Amino acid sequence: MKKNILLPVLIFFVINTQAQEVLKVQNGAAVTLEAGAEMIVLGDITLDNGSILSNSGTITLKQNGGSGTSNFFDNTATAYNYGSGKFVFNSPGGHLIYSNNIFGRIDVNTANIILNSTVTSNKWWLESGKVNTGVYTAIVLGSAATDLEAGPSNTDFSNSWINGNLRRYINPAANDNYQFAVGVSSRHLAAMENLNASPIAGVQYIDAWFGNKPGTDAGLAVTEDGAQYVAVNPGGVWHFVPDNAPSTGKFNLKLFFDGFFDLSDNSFAILQRPDLSSDAAAWKVPDGSSINPVNGAGRLLSDGYSLRNDVSVFGQFGIGQLFGALPVTLTNFNAKRLSKLSVQLNWQTQTESHNKGFGIERRPENETSFTQAGFINSRAINGNSNISLDYTFTDNNSYAGVTYYRLKQTDLDDRAYYSLIKAVNGLNGNSVSVMLWPNPNKGQFSIKIDGNTDNREILVTDLQGKNIRRINITGNQQIDVYGLAAGTYVITIPNAMGLNENFKEKIVVLK
Repeated sequence: MKKNILLPVLIFFVINTQAQEVLKVQNGAAVTLEAGAEMIVLGDITLDNGSILSNSGTITLKQNGGSGTSNFFDNTATAYNYGSGKFVFNSPGGHLIYSNNIFGRIDVNTANIILNSTVTSNKWWLESGKVNTGVYTAIVLGSAATDLEAGPSNTDFSNSWINGNLRRYINPAANDNYQFAVGVSSRHLAAMENLNASPIAGVQYIDAWFGNKPGTDAGLAVTEDGAQYVAVNPGGVWHFVPDNAPSTGKFNLKLFFDGFFDLSDNSFAILQRPDLSSDAAAWKVPDGSSINPVNGAGRLLSDGYSLRNDVSVFGQFGIGQLFGALPVTLTNFNAKRLSKLSVQLNWQTQTESHNKGFGIERRPENETSFTQAGFINSRAINGNSNISLDYTFTDNNSYAGVTYYRLKQTDLDDRAYYSLIKAVNGLNGNSVSVMLWPNPNKGQFSIKIDGNTDNREILVTDLQGKNIRRINITGNQQIDVYGLAAGTYVITIPNAMGLNENFKEKIVVLK
């Protein structure tokens, strides 16, 4: 048998206004609800300044007969804790909440909730309806992983989430994961996982929200595992701002990309930049982090999310899109002249998937196209590997000028992918090399010279020889080029390989 409401000191008015009942607690009055007791209010609850509401049971707010309002307004000036009880917002017409006090638990099972103040609750239980925060914040004060919880019909927070600003208090030493149910018109869930392995220290809470991507992709210059990111998906970005920067610790970050377009398997991953930045050049791969091997967790569209491991920083996170990513994870590729008669190529793979092998292609500067100098079968069993594999190939090359090399990786179903380009000289065993990648590209590519510390000028011309751009490069600095219209260009670096030995290569910019 349910207990009745205990009203030790009670002054309230039940007012019938437009077929709506209102619970109003005046200054100096108190309402106490014992554990196990239930109160259903068909209308608004209004608490005057100086009143007290103590709830250890369940208070449910509903509309009266399906019409009118069912809102919660607490006007008390001195903040206090309502107690451990539950407040259930269960009106098909939605609710407004205004309160500076701390709820024990808020259950959201309604059309929507609009916050008229920052609202703090030890636990939020979400079943149906968005919590629209506007300029305010929904605060989860409890630090247990389940203090933000989805109801049975709200799988992965698909029916109810925080539309706006969410603050979660965390205790990584005790909880291995936290979910951040944020979004706008659709939910874009995020999760911090694997926290126990190296618990974050120095952080009490994290403010999280999802929004439009600030700025454009002009200036984006990020590479990972031999492939270049050419865009950050415009579907939106996640913001994670802690109260303090972590002193130690790391976590795995999972971002659900509902409603994102133009993603393809194994060609997307999470990138990070400072929270307030709109500069594409600020995007980066978080230091010390990694993504799973090809077809691993968080690499396929069917997963529904992107996953980055061992993240140790916060800020703004987006889904970077790779162009020309190899089905193998190529960790390095080097070309070096051993003598005037031979050039040695070395490369290493961290993972391989469905890989037939590598064609070694070369193009002397006096020729117009690449030809195959040799082919090496994959060392991986059945073309699949999750361990490092080393490859080497010696090319009989006595050409005295500059020779360009690239790898042509071929799948078992004969699809081909090209690596970046390396260039070596033929004079005096010169080991200077120039890297140009990706080629073709979507208007953004990178150039880097290894083995030459002099300052150089890069010339970008069209096929008619018209100068399009001049860029200075210093030493082994990586230069990122962007903003070119679709077409074919010639990249020339005078004296890059030595006196009167130029680097010259065509590059294709796609629409």
